[in-house]
Amino acid sequence: MRGAWLILAGALLVGCAHPHYRRAPRTRSATTEPPVIRPVVAVTDFENRANFSGQWNLGDGMAEILIERLMNSDQVTVLERQHIDGVLAEIVRQGRDLFRREGRVERGRLKNARYLIRGVVTDFTVTGDASGWFGSDRVAGGVRGARTRVGLYVTVSDVETGQIISAVRTEGSAAQRRVRGGINYGELSFGGDAYFRTPLGRATQMAMDRAVTRLLADLPQERWEPRVAEGGVDEVIVNGGENVGLQVGQRFAVREEGRRVTDPVTGDVIERLPGRVVGELEVISVQPTASSAVLLDGRAQRGDFLEFQ
Repeated sequence: MRGAWLILAGALLVGCAHPHYRRAPRTRSATTEPPVIRPVVAVTDFENRANFSGQWNLGDGMAEILIERLMNSDQVTVLERQHIDGVLAEIVRQGRDLFRREGRVERGRLKNARYLIRGVVTDFTVTGDASGWFGSDRVAGGVRGARTRVGLYVTVSDVETGQIISAVRTEGSAAQRRVRGGINYGELSFGGDAYFRTPLGRATQMAMDRAVTRLLADLPQERWEPRVAEGGVDEVIVNGGENVGLQVGQRFAVREEGRRVTDPVTGDVIERLPGRVVGELEVISVQPTASSAVLLDGRAQRGDFLEFQ
């Protein structure tokens, strides 16, 4: 027993006399996989194929409701397309000599949409409408209530390829019994608070919510692509910061842009070959939407791809 203690003490003394520091293994942090970014979408006016020709503009109104639902989802970036002419006119107006140069909007900065969302109103009916505004038979005394139905058909297209990646057909229905005198839809604004308290409004909301749920599920997940925004010898700017979870000390391999391999028959991209590694960098400071890094080896030029290490 005493001999064992002597051996153990000797080992400890040797360890203290000749310390050996082993570098801790690098752990794979959550940010080594690029985070998912919001798809950029644009919504066009709906086409009205329902048998309805009242005072409401269904095409514009349905698009506005869809835009509101998409923005409230906090899952996509929605671009202005319905009233883009007004935006373009303001940009042109600011470029005239009558306006001061200070504060002018820079041209060529409008965002491009990756996905285009189109919609069709396929059904928009009210049966048993006591007010007669929908042209249905008047129901005396409110014995029966109004039955409503709204049908939508929505597609999502990839702007780059023109391919439809999602096609959703939904419907919503609602009924309200014993409404004496009925609801005068002609006095309501389409899409307003009072409208959504009606059976037709509830049917519209049901159909739209179902469509948005399906669309968001079908949109492809896109991940942030780390790139060199500005190259240099002393400092390199990376195209992401706090918004994508970058941290000081993270390292990247710098790759030249690779090339796409396409099918010789269809022209579809079937493979992406990575470029060669030309450098290595480390993040030294992180800002909201960009980060600064130093070159550890090689070079880095604007547009180079970055690969987590």
